[in-house]
Amino acid sequence: DRIITEAEELGTRVFFLIGGEPFFYEPLLDVLEQHPDSVFQPYTNATLIDENVADRLQRMGNVVPAVSLEGFSTETNNRRGNNVFERAMAAMDIMKDRGLMMAFSATATPNNVDIITSNEWVDMMIEKGAFYGWYFTYVPVGLNPDLNYMPTPEERNRLRQGVSRVRRSKPLLVADFWNDGPLTGGCIAGGRRYIHINNKADVEPCVFVHFAVDNLKEKSLVDALGSDFFKGFRSMQPFGHNLLRPCPIIDHPAVIKSLVTKYGARPTHEGADDLFKPDLHHGLIQYAKGVADLYKPVWDEEYQWVDRWVLEDEEYK
Repeated sequence: DRIITEAEELGTRVFFLIGGEPFFYEPLLDVLEQHPDSVFQPYTNATLIDENVADRLQRMGNVVPAVSLEGFSTETNNRRGNNVFERAMAAMDIMKDRGLMMAFSATATPNNVDIITSNEWVDMMIEKGAFYGWYFTYVPVGLNPDLNYMPTPEERNRLRQGVSRVRRSKPLLVADFWNDGPLTGGCIAGGRRYIHINNKADVEPCVFVHFAVDNLKEKSLVDALGSDFFKGFRSMQPFGHNLLRPCPIIDHPAVIKSLVTKYGARPTHEGADDLFKPDLHHGLIQYAKGVADLYKPVWDEEYQWVDRWVLEDEEYK
């Protein structure tokens, strides 16, 4: 409640909540109900959203669940457990019956990138009542990171094309956390537009950057935002001219390593610094090169409009 209040005082009105499973936290809705002027989006597997929870969400009006799915039953249950897909579909029906605004969230891997942008899957999301959806790309962080789950550069481009097709042809707002870099002027992390606070109150630049210098049990939010680490992070944005490649982890891996080293940011969990082990770091460098080579002609041919509004903005001058 203190963190939300401090953020609201700085002008923040949109909060994303992740887990684990946010709805396991019993006081969750009690806290969110105290902030009716802000909007909260919990990323959820929806297995705990029953009629009672949905009724309360309807009364509150400021919580927009994003149901995490990997595709259809096979893809979702393979990652999230038996019968999770079926329970999520039932929860979406319950929320739709009450007119609740909800979204979906899908993580692209080589196993599902074409499925989650297919007409069949998108039409199912619309029929289930999703107003909008987030597409993420698998990032090799956390425990046991594995480069093999990352979409190849070609698959990442197919995701870009698929999202564009959905926007043109479906009554659904969709966003791609990486390929939409041209719409946001590149990376928004490090307090430029967004930060991540983990379950220990460590203040991280991004949900995927598991390094921090400050903890909100010891500092205020505004002081953490003004840290040298975050100021240094922001001073380097955007990390490259081609905003289809916005990410300092998977598109510019040398950048995140240099920032963490320069400002003495500590890993926020055991194994976070595996990101810099030779095999993984070298693999990310090779991946970034492949994306750079593929996206250079795409940027030059399809994104001339970006120079006319983003890169001429005073923020970048």
